[in-house]
Amino acid sequence: MDDTPVLACQSLEKSFGAIHALAGVDFSLRRGEVRALLGKNGAGKSTLVNVISGSVKPDSGTLTLNGREVHWDSPGAARAGGISVVHQEFSLVPGLSVAENVTMGRWPSRGLGFIKGDELQSRAKAALDLLGVHLPTWELVGNLSIAEQQLVEIAKALVDEPDVLILDEPTSALNASEVDTLLALVRRLAATGVAVIYVSHRMKEIPQIADRMTIMRDGREVATLGIDEASPERVAALIAGEATSVADAEYRDRSGAPSVLSVRGLAVDGVLDDVSFDLREGEVLGIAGFLGSGRTELLEAIFGLRRDVRGQVSVGGVPVRRRSPRAMLARKVAMTSEDRKHAGIVPALGVGENIVLTARTRVLPGQWLRRGRERSLQAETMRQLSVRASSADQEVGTLSGGNQQKAVIGRALAADMNVLLLDEPTRGIDVHAKTQIYALIRDLAEQGVASVFVSSELEELSLVCDRVIVLRSGKNREELIGSDASAERVLALAMKEVD
Repeated sequence: MDDTPVLACQSLEKSFGAIHALAGVDFSLRRGEVRALLGKNGAGKSTLVNVISGSVKPDSGTLTLNGREVHWDSPGAARAGGISVVHQEFSLVPGLSVAENVTMGRWPSRGLGFIKGDELQSRAKAALDLLGVHLPTWELVGNLSIAEQQLVEIAKALVDEPDVLILDEPTSALNASEVDTLLALVRRLAATGVAVIYVSHRMKEIPQIADRMTIMRDGREVATLGIDEASPERVAALIAGEATSVADAEYRDRSGAPSVLSVRGLAVDGVLDDVSFDLREGEVLGIAGFLGSGRTELLEAIFGLRRDVRGQVSVGGVPVRRRSPRAMLARKVAMTSEDRKHAGIVPALGVGENIVLTARTRVLPGQWLRRGRERSLQAETMRQLSVRASSADQEVGTLSGGNQQKAVIGRALAADMNVLLLDEPTRGIDVHAKTQIYALIRDLAEQGVASVFVSSELEELSLVCDRVIVLRSGKNREELIGSDASAERVLALAMKEVD
C-alpha cells in the first residue's frame, strides 16, 4: 500500500447552531486503503463525510486531495475532483432506467439535446460489471427491489473512476450473499489504488474489509486503530465513551397472556403464503428471514398498506374487516417503515412536530391546539429516546439517520399505541443507540406494549425478542423461543432449503 496520503483533512471545524459537529478533526487516507469510520449517531461521521464530499463547507480547516488544497463549492465539484460518495439514503430517479440513473449527470450527448444511447448503456454496464451484478440496464429503477437499487447507487459512484470512494452504510439493505459481493468489490477497488472510507454500524463487516478504523465521538477523532488492535470491547468503549455490553434478552413466557394481534392465513400471491401467528400482550416477537422472504410485506399486509391480501387480522380478538392505516391506528396498532426518509419523517418539520403528528387526535384531542401539552409530550418523548437535537424545533431532516429513526419510533410512543410493527427499527443506528432502542422496546413490553420486530441483523433478535418466527419464501417455517433464537440458529434456518 502506498503511504502517500491521497486525502488529508486538518483541523476541520463545523457547527450547526449550538451543535459542534466537528471539533478540530484531523483525518488522512492512503491510496489503496479501506478505512472504517465508526461512531455513535451524532458523533460527526456524517458531517465529516459531507465536508469531504462537498455537501457542507467547513467553518475552518483545510482539505487536501492528491497533494493540492481544495475548496469544494458543491458535491459535483468534489465528484469532478475525484471524490464519489454513496449515501445511505438513495438519490435515484424511479422513473428512469438503470443505465440513466448510473450515468446521471454524465449522459453522453450527440449535441442538440440528443443522447448517445449506446455509449450510455456501455458506461452503465461497465460500472455494474465492477460490482459483479447483472441488472437489466433498460429496467426502470422504480421496479427494482431495495437491494438492487442499492447496487445501482453504488454503480453510479463508480462511473467517474474516483480516487476516493465513500460508502455510507452500503450493506444496510443487502442480504448475506450481496454483502459478500460488495465486500469483495471494495477489496478489488482498493487493490487498484482507490482509497475507501467505509461507514458502517455492522461491526462484523469491519475486520473483513478495513485496514484501519477511525472512531469519532462528540465531533472529535478519539482513535485510529489497526484492525489487529481493535477488539470489540475496546471499540465499543471508545464509541460510547464507556464500557458497553449488551446481553441477550431474558426470556419471558407470554403464552398465557391475552392475544392483542392475531394473524390467520395471510397470503399475497408470490409474496406471502398462509402466514399465521398470535402476538401476546407485552411480547416482543421477532420476524427473521433474508431479503425477499416476505418480512416487510407481512407488516404491510397487517397494517393495511396492501390491497392484494387474503386472510384475517384481528386486534384484541375483533376481526378488522377493512384494514387501512387509519383503521389500524384507531385500534392502537402502529407501524414504522424501514424507509424513514420517504415513509417515516416529514423532513421540513421539527422533531417535535414529527413526534406529535399521530398523537394530536388521540392523546391531545380537542378543537384547539394545546401548545403547552404538546411541548411537554415532545420533550418527554425526546428525553425517553435520547434524541440528539438542539431543540424540538430543529428540522428532523437535518438530524443524523439514527436520531431520525428515534423520532419515527417516538411518534408511535407519543400516540400511546398498544402494538408496534417495527420494520428494521435499528437500520443505520450506531451500537450505543441500538442498545437504547432494545432497552426501550423491552421496557414498553413490561408495560404491556407488544411489538413485532423485523430485522435483517440476525444477531440482534436474541437481544430483544422473546420469540422468533423464521420466514422462508413467504411462509412462517419455524418458531424459536428465548435463547434458542441465536444468530447461528436463525441463520441456519433462514438458509434452509424450502420444504
